[in-house]
Amino acid sequence: MKRFIVGLLMSGLMIPQLWAIIPPFCFNDSHDITSLTSWGPYSKRYAGISHIPDIKKGIRFDFSVMPGYYRNRQLVPHVLFESSYYPWNINPSMNRITYRYELEWKDRVFTDVTYYILDESSTLVGIRCVNNTETYQNLALNQMAYIDYPETQPQVKASGASRLQWYSAIDYTENEPTFKSPQYGLVYDGWHRNEERSSLSLDGSILGKGFGKDAGDRVSYWIDIPSGMEDGTIGFRYKVEKGKTATLRLKGLTDEVVKFTGTGDFTILPISYHDRKSGEYILELISEGTAEICLDGFFIGTVEDMSKLRITPTAIPFTPMIEVGDKKQDFILKYEDCENFYGVAWNYKESFIREVLNSELESFFRKKTHDHLARKLIGDKQWHYTNAFLRPVVLAPHSEQTLYMLVCTGSREKVRQDLELFHSTPEKFVSLAQSQQSVKPEENLLPEGKKYSFGHQLLQAALLSNVVYPVYTQKEYIRHFTPGKNWNSLYTWDLGFIALGMIDVDITKAFECIRAYTTPVGSESAFIHHGTPLPIQIYAYYDLWNNSQSRKVLKFLYPRLKQYFDFMVGNNPNSTTRMKGSGLLRTWDYFYNSGGWDDYPPQQALRSDKSQYPFVTPVVTSAYYLRAAKILRLVAKEMGLKEDIKSYDRIIKNLSKALQTYAWDEESGYFGYVTHDAFGDAKAILRYKDQSNFNKGLDGVTPLAAGICTPEQTDRLVGHLFSPKELWTSSGLSTVDQSAPYYQADGYWNGAVWFPHQWVMWKALLDIGKGEQAYQIAQTALDKWEQECQESYYTFEHFIISSGRGAGWHQFSGLSSPILNWFAAYYKPGKVSTGFEIWIIENHFNTDYSQYRAKISFDDSILPHERCMIVCMNPDHTYEVQFNGRPVKSKSYHTGVVEITLPNSNKTGVLTISALK
Repeated sequence: MKRFIVGLLMSGLMIPQLWAIIPPFCFNDSHDITSLTSWGPYSKRYAGISHIPDIKKGIRFDFSVMPGYYRNRQLVPHVLFESSYYPWNINPSMNRITYRYELEWKDRVFTDVTYYILDESSTLVGIRCVNNTETYQNLALNQMAYIDYPETQPQVKASGASRLQWYSAIDYTENEPTFKSPQYGLVYDGWHRNEERSSLSLDGSILGKGFGKDAGDRVSYWIDIPSGMEDGTIGFRYKVEKGKTATLRLKGLTDEVVKFTGTGDFTILPISYHDRKSGEYILELISEGTAEICLDGFFIGTVEDMSKLRITPTAIPFTPMIEVGDKKQDFILKYEDCENFYGVAWNYKESFIREVLNSELESFFRKKTHDHLARKLIGDKQWHYTNAFLRPVVLAPHSEQTLYMLVCTGSREKVRQDLELFHSTPEKFVSLAQSQQSVKPEENLLPEGKKYSFGHQLLQAALLSNVVYPVYTQKEYIRHFTPGKNWNSLYTWDLGFIALGMIDVDITKAFECIRAYTTPVGSESAFIHHGTPLPIQIYAYYDLWNNSQSRKVLKFLYPRLKQYFDFMVGNNPNSTTRMKGSGLLRTWDYFYNSGGWDDYPPQQALRSDKSQYPFVTPVVTSAYYLRAAKILRLVAKEMGLKEDIKSYDRIIKNLSKALQTYAWDEESGYFGYVTHDAFGDAKAILRYKDQSNFNKGLDGVTPLAAGICTPEQTDRLVGHLFSPKELWTSSGLSTVDQSAPYYQADGYWNGAVWFPHQWVMWKALLDIGKGEQAYQIAQTALDKWEQECQESYYTFEHFIISSGRGAGWHQFSGLSSPILNWFAAYYKPGKVSTGFEIWIIENHFNTDYSQYRAKISFDDSILPHERCMIVCMNPDHTYEVQFNGRPVKSKSYHTGVVEITLPNSNKTGVLTISALK
């Protein structure tokens, strides 16, 4: 028991005022995960460790260990396809990152590579080589150091421009198109209106995407004219299609009509201005609608200085200067675009240094395995890799050997000093790295949870390794957690689930994952949008409060998430989501995918006939935003925002009425897609060709999560969920009803089990007092997940119903993150889990987790009813539970977990759990 308690205390689980660990610097307007360090698993090429020399530049230094058999099979751990490496074990602070490389499956010959981030300037690399076979094994270790740039790194530069002012075309003060598209207030990926990314731009971005096509398109800039430049020149850098001319009226700094003649290439057009006193001016460009124009930006300066301007191509300087140490066991690299130096050293004598001159390694380097004496491997010369080649590493039968390397950065003198220190006293670095070892994960679990610890370990490793840099949004390069490295992009609803998973891994990263998708009130875009626009960030916000009770977090995120919400429910005048007549919501103008389910049958049918988009509403959008309204209402209630409460009440009333009036299908017992007329008035349920409800699937049961169903509807919907002939399978909930004529066994979502909507159903079942069914969903998912992880070492996207096996992206976290929440809910002492309707005002465990006290309130936008919640306690006791001093129903599925059924009431009260003596 003592060891158990020590483990709990060291793990930091459920310490009161847990929110205090969120550093103040995280409360900012950036979309970067600012709590991450400059070192991390950020590569978009090969698994390893990366360093960011300057967050603003988008440049990344990568270092990757690539094990193999000497003069034989060579592994190249590419992050974009299966390549026999596995994110194996990563601690929450991400300063200890381990990948496993399977040379002979399964664990017969393998290499565990651990990157120990020691400080801002150095990382120790431990390479553990293991031979579990009966014979000797000859291994080779190739270490690759290289630099990487953004996809649209500018490949042109301006010379002779030192005395000129440069204004990027996307740094406008206003951009008002004549015709406003639905994206006017929600620009995809958080870019600016009309923004395009281009390597032919001086900054990487241009103003294009049809700007100037329509007469009246207008963009304006604030210009600062310094003293001495009362007369000068504006040098526009632009591109217009060859044979066309874009005509713009310039107003403000100068007033004239300018014709921009098209050559098909970027061109500089100088326009003079005269007699302007020093100070600020507006420069406004108004299109006359003759042709589209791409504007890179403009220079301002004197006629003489403008005449010296030259725009010339520039190659990306990816080849470093290499300085090899006297012992031939280290090197120092200096890249042209980095102010800092990089150093690499190792403690293995049988080695030498090579250069690889080719754009990729996954094919070329493996082909060159037998060219093992060459110091240069020359391919297409389109990239450069510095290669430390350690060979052979001989392993006796049933033996292992650990080698160490140091990767460091700083000034040349600092790097050389660190390399020499590593050679002279490597044990100091090893000792420092080993001091980072934490309590073993299984020491912090309820006994019954240990059987799921391996699957949890792999998913946590996938979650924390699925982070990339650079990703571009809002004119900045950011570090960003992705669903998997296959998706080198933003992803709104996936990041909501990643934030939820992070709550049970690192609450600071959870907060930052939510903040990253919000924008300050009044921003051009209501939030950062990519993909399915469901309100999962708002759901994560609710759970973040219940796990922290941080009023600072509550106040910081509320206005941003309210802006997000208002846009998506049609309260923003630039939003097109709300049907004018029925009031139901649709998001087809923003993305084809309503619920993340790519091939969900009615959605797929609409995508084949986009002309129906303006007239058809799914259920999930209205249902999930209805729940979001209730969550934000709870926040407004906590913060005393009475007018906001009234606004949410109106939305809740209107959406509830619309779903019940227009979407409920009594015949099938599902809610259905609704067709509308040209005025936005509801007509009928969308039906399949056999006239059955086209929405027999998870979309059709989502009003359970909204808390609006009648008792009869609830019984029918829950019946669908757990009927083996309909939605229930041995792997969990099917996306589509198996009895539906449009069910398919070979689809992506259709015919598969995914976790995100199951998590929502789990919460909904807790809210309606059906704890056993909620447990059934969670336990089935955990069993299936652990089974697959043990078998394949993969963390898959989904499970195919016909086989029960995992499939999809093999190192996925994103929508599979609910596994982390279910694991914590039932097996991590100190964890409290609820549905969507219990608001934890304050709570506290005693030091050994044998006592719990919480003040809780409820969502009173709905009539009182029983609700369940789950509390993980010390497993050495049994417990009694009281609410407001009276015993309440509770049960336990295994030692330490307490599932509580709260009474039929909406009144605030005090919950206590006490160990029986």
